[in-house]
Amino acid sequence: GFRHVEFQFEPIAAALDYEQQVTGEELGLVADIGGGTSDFTVIRVSPERARAKDRKADILATAGVHIGGTDFDRLLSLKKVMPLMGYGTETADGKRPLPSAPYYDLATWHRINRLYNAKVMAELRSTQQEAQFPDLVAMLVALVEDRQGHRLAGRVEEAKIALSEAPLTQFRFATRDVRLETTIAVEELDAALAAANEAVARAIGRTLAHAGIGGDRIDTLILTGGSARVPAVASMLRGLFPRARAVETDAFGSVGLGLAIDAARRFG
Repeated sequence: GFRHVEFQFEPIAAALDYEQQVTGEELGLVADIGGGTSDFTVIRVSPERARAKDRKADILATAGVHIGGTDFDRLLSLKKVMPLMGYGTETADGKRPLPSAPYYDLATWHRINRLYNAKVMAELRSTQQEAQFPDLVAMLVALVEDRQGHRLAGRVEEAKIALSEAPLTQFRFATRDVRLETTIAVEELDAALAAANEAVARAIGRTLAHAGIGGDRIDTLILTGGSARVPAVASMLRGLFPRARAVETDAFGSVGLGLAIDAARRFG
């Protein structure tokens, strides 16, 4: 029933939400670290500019990278959880490592359903017979057979979230013939995310280059998106802009609030 539809970039919406509290002109970098992507915008904000309907001139640059919270979950799972089911081990004769593809699929939310077919089950049972540690691979077989992949992925995400608040967390997962337990330290999460963090940092560098400015010109680092709370990510962002004031907006609501502000200007 909508007769007129307009679109706005999520990072810009987050900036519009933040702009309600500024008292003078600032040059901000919006870091929107979401579930599937990380998006960055260099934007001018001020009380005067907030009243304008057209903000195109205030947007100096935008860029992004297809890395987000689900990637962080996958990397943590591969580092700490999948080895509990034989990932990284070899065949009994020591001649080759076990196939890594099933573990990668199980650790990747949108690929989990690929495991649920007869051909894959046959391959997993064959892998179990050849494995150096067949009891570990047996848990992988049982988990896939019971279609518990997304439940496992949810537990990994919970562990990642817990490490945003505490230095250690206990990971536990149990179903039928599967018992997975391990302690995860925040330093291990940091190590798992190192390469992803570097890719995010490079995307920020591209954003600044497109804007034609250095990081020292940024007055305010505007953080939004749930994955901006991951300690390694938050530390990296603050480290890139040590002179900027870091502002944590509503991680899950700032974009919606900013879109409401934008809609009021466009259609009010």
